[in-house]
Amino acid sequence: MSAVSSSRLQAGAPAVARAGAAVGVIPEASQRWFNLAGAWAAWQFDAVAAGLFAFALPQIAHDFHVPLATAAGVVSVYLLATGLGGLALGRLGDRVGRKNVILLSLMAFGVFNGLVGYVHTLWLVGLLRAAVGFTVGGLWSAAASLVSETWPSRHRATAVAAMQTGWSAGSLLAALFAFTLLPRLGWQGLFATAAMPALAVMLYTTFFVSESPLWLRQRLEGGASGNGSSWTQVFAPAHRRTTVLGLLVSACGMYGFWILTTFLPSYLDATLKVGMARSATFLVWLGVGGITGYLSFGLLADRFGRRRTFLGFFLGMALMVPLYTWLVSRWGVTFLAPATFALGYFTGYFSGYGAWFAELFPTSLRSTASGFCFNGGRAVAAIGPIVFARLVPLVGFNLAIGTAAVGYALAALVVLGLRETRGQELGLD
Repeated sequence: MSAVSSSRLQAGAPAVARAGAAVGVIPEASQRWFNLAGAWAAWQFDAVAAGLFAFALPQIAHDFHVPLATAAGVVSVYLLATGLGGLALGRLGDRVGRKNVILLSLMAFGVFNGLVGYVHTLWLVGLLRAAVGFTVGGLWSAAASLVSETWPSRHRATAVAAMQTGWSAGSLLAALFAFTLLPRLGWQGLFATAAMPALAVMLYTTFFVSESPLWLRQRLEGGASGNGSSWTQVFAPAHRRTTVLGLLVSACGMYGFWILTTFLPSYLDATLKVGMARSATFLVWLGVGGITGYLSFGLLADRFGRRRTFLGFFLGMALMVPLYTWLVSRWGVTFLAPATFALGYFTGYFSGYGAWFAELFPTSLRSTASGFCFNGGRAVAAIGPIVFARLVPLVGFNLAIGTAAVGYALAALVVLGLRETRGQELGLD
């Protein structure tokens, strides 16, 4: 660091401290817990947005008199929009800060997802879902960057894994909403009501979450956050290989995950004839398994490394998907709870993306690159629900869901090409 840069940093330190403070003077060790709690609560609403539509999908198709494949196209629109939002808002997170993007995403979720409950044409549903997808596309990268930059390297994967359990909590919240509200209010009442809790999280984030000190220092030093660099820098020679492999790992994992997330309620209903409301109760086990898997992944990744842990979880999913469909088809509800728990457990690989991507890219590109790889994977995986819905009439639910296992097997191969980063400290570029 040059003498001039050092003097700028020292002179600007009080301003950075003021900008990073949330409420009064909170010790650094305590503030990271406040930040983790805020990121966890915000990340729930991406899962709520996905889960609500999965439960509402059959009713939406019925009410608009369209085939399931047509209604499922709205899911693909949503995933594509998250990819575009990940590009735009991921870069915004590097420009204006992690906290501001989280607040923007929460506000947009509450407005656009709530408005879904008041429209009466499928194209408007798709338009609003695209708006939700675009604006929450930057939420994960901002939240994961914030947590990664405020926790020490020895606990980073565990902290990001704890943040990721917000997804499972959001899935459980969506299942609770579906079980209690869907039979009484229909899908429109479900969307309108489920948007309200985002307001409480916005208030918490405003007053108790602080900006990343590392991002503030980077901006003060005149890094990329302040010099107008482009998101295309993720394809600069120094980062191109990592970006492409990160995108592929994300896309393969997303392909399988979004098939399961979107169609598992419909699959259980069609196979077991239990009804969508009861399917929601079974999927609670998916959320409980996911929480366990997320936390386990973080602990294992901090102990044994990112690459080996990803490999184990991807291979676990590749085996678990066909085993799950066999158990459901052969034994019905007998082993459904433990099988769904196990399926949820191996989705724990999601908790590893945040820490690994944060360690693979520099501070000035961290939110941009993480958002591109994570949400770009969603955009590529947008083809999954369309392919699945068209395969079901041809080969049946079991074989169609089996394509998810192929995606997980490919993810296991790609992950071997990324470098190990366990123990890496994060600093200024």
